[in-house]
Parts: sequence; structure tokens; C-alpha cells
Amino acid sequence: MPPAHPGPTFPRIIAHDRGRQIHGQVTGSGEPTLVLLTGLGTPATWWHESGDAVEDLLTLVGRETWDDAPFIAPELARRFRVVTYDRAGMQDSTAPQQPRTTDDFFQELDAVLQAVDVQQPVVLIGHSIGGLIALEYARQSPDRVHALVLLDSSHPDQLAQFAVATPADQLRSEAEARQAFLEHHPERPDLEELLGQGADAARPGCLGEVPLLVISRGMRPGPEMDPPFDASLERREQIWQALQMDLVACSVRGQHLRLASPSHYVYLDQPRTVLQAIHAFLEGLHAP
Repeated sequence: MPPAHPGPTFPRIIAHDRGRQIHGQVTGSGEPTLVLLTGLGTPATWWHESGDAVEDLLTLVGRETWDDAPFIAPELARRFRVVTYDRAGMQDSTAPQQPRTTDDFFQELDAVLQAVDVQQPVVLIGHSIGGLIALEYARQSPDRVHALVLLDSSHPDQLAQFAVATPADQLRSEAEARQAFLEHHPERPDLEELLGQGADAARPGCLGEVPLLVISRGMRPGPEMDPPFDASLERREQIWQALQMDLVACSVRGQHLRLASPSHYVYLDQPRTVLQAIHAFLEGLHAP
């Protein structure tokens, strides 16, 4: 196993968002600017390197060694200006004092864009809950978004869709977990609001002609799931895959790539494939 690398030395920025400091990084140059949004509770560092979290990353992707697998941000920064940031409560960014809704995440992203002096529409690349934030931002501010890439993204109607395939006792347990996140998670997300916006929030064509690439994980086979929730989990996995297709339909220019591996952390598990797909997608934006 390779030793942990020292912390990143790339330029840092501090965005000021309603009295909070949001810490971020800018690397590379070239248009359009790419803004990378992490999943819930994930440090922005993971776009750049393993740092001292290599054991955590290996566990997430089910590997024994990291080898020479690339990280997304430095590879994209070879051709583009890349912005990453830690949302409130993560790393050095100021902890939130109240539960956070979609609008709160929007204002935070606006503050970051202002801090890095973005002059042109950006490409938003979001993983998991970061994908949901990116989707909603593009839906409400399409003039500020050049294109959108969603990496196994959460869905704004996810709670209702999952509920139909979830036993009652598990529903109660998950509701309690969401309340615990609201009160105690570093980011304090209001998951009831974020993931319970209704089907209309991701209706077909809601993004108009905003170019969209959805990269989703492979299907988790039922035999790999532990009892007693084999059938329920398998059905939820089918729903997740269907929700990814719903996201593709949000844009009339939607594209989809389903990966072979079932890992949710697609950009860590299959970075070369993800990078190849993103580069091809971005090149296609300028094709005649």
C-alpha cells in the first residue's frame, strides 16, 4: 500500500456565505470552469487525492491497494479550470447552525462561484447528494450552467419511490436516521426536503436543452444481499436504476453511461472510465 501523500498544495479560496466561511480549491486553467460537488459527508480532498484516508477509500471501493488509479480533479485540471469546495460543516468550512435545505445549498454554491470570479456558465459535476444539488441548481438557474454531469446521483423524489419497496419497520428506522442527520451530521441536511421534493422536480425535460451526462453504478445482484431484506433491497436497487433513467430524461440532450461495478463511489471505483466519459462529453459540447 502506498504511503499517504502530504496535503494538497494547490491554490485555496475562501467564499463568504452569510457569515460562514466556505473553503475551496482552484486548479488548472481553461474554459469552461468545472465545479465538483461531493456526496454527503465527503471531503473535497477526495476529488484530488487519498491523503491520510487511503484505508477508507479502499474500503469504499473494495480494493486492497490503490495502485496508480487517477483522481478526478487533477486529471480534469490538465485541460480545464477545476473548482472543488467543502460545504458548511466539512473540513475547515464553518459548521452550520441550522438545518440545511435546498435553498441553503444553492446560496452556498452561489458564494463559491462569486469567490472564484466565474464569468461564464459552468459545468457542474456532482456525486450522490452533490448531484442532486447540481441538478436543482441547473433547473432553477439554467443560464449559469453550461452542462451537467451526475455521478450516481440522488433523486429529488427518492424517498417516495423507495417507500413503496420498504418494510414499515425499516421506514421508521430510516426516518429516525434522517432526523439524526438533521440534528447531528456535520452538514445538517434536511433530507426530508432534499429527497422529498416530488416527481415534478425531475420531470422529463425540466432542464430543457442543458447538456446532461448521467453516470450510474452497475446493478447489485440479489444473491449478494444479506437477509432478511434481500427482496426489499433488490427492489430498491431496481428503483435506484430507474431513477437514474428519470434523471437522464430531465434534459432533451441527456446521455447515460451505466458502469459494470455496483460501487456507489463511481469516481473512486472506476476513475479512468469516468474520466474518459466526461472528456468525451465535454468535447462533444463543442462539436459542430
